[in-house]
Amino acid sequence: MGAWGPPPPKKHTGRTIAIVVGCLFGAVVLYGGVLASQAGNRAAGDPSAPQYRLTLPKTLDGGAFRLREDLSDSFDNSANGADSYARSLQSKAGMYGTGSGLGQLMYTGSYSDRQNPFFPKMGLLDGMEKNDSMTVAVPRRDMAGQSSDDDKLACEVLTKAEGGQELTMAVCSWADRYTQGAVADNSPDSWNITPSQYDLDALAKRTARIRDEVRVHVSG
Repeated sequence: MGAWGPPPPKKHTGRTIAIVVGCLFGAVVLYGGVLASQAGNRAAGDPSAPQYRLTLPKTLDGGAFRLREDLSDSFDNSANGADSYARSLQSKAGMYGTGSGLGQLMYTGSYSDRQNPFFPKMGLLDGMEKNDSMTVAVPRRDMAGQSSDDDKLACEVLTKAEGGQELTMAVCSWADRYTQGAVADNSPDSWNITPSQYDLDALAKRTARIRDEVRVHVSG
């Protein structure tokens, strides 16, 4: 969330999953320096901000993608040490695929009943950019047209060295005061796309639809 990203992974399950999971979980490289660098710069809360939690639906994007593996247990918030906000995070993550098997998405997100003290920082994207195994191929773009309820949505394209190849990895992430999530395109056909040719606008629209499916308003 915000500058945090997801908590550290406890396990990976399979090469295909590991490629994209390794990318998203790279956000944990921020952990060591977050408190030291931003302890005096935490955002003021907003009592009027809508509160959300995240879910892990059986399908995403209007039924186009079906859950193949629940990876939520891959996160361990106890590793966040003494920081009470980080420990309060709850996580949802899953690998989704189409019926044909040609389309694959990784969705991951974290939420808390406390407001993110680093909002509007995009912690998942910040963390991936600082991951030594990743290279930013197409810099982050603000997708303000896909934002809602004063949240933020941004996308970028990275490359990752894997088995002697440079794999393309496109990812979009949103952040609001209670949740942050990311959707990464893990379709095998996307791995070899020239990064500058990847359609980030299409992924941003899909991510916005998925955000609205997984994010549930907390009433009361």
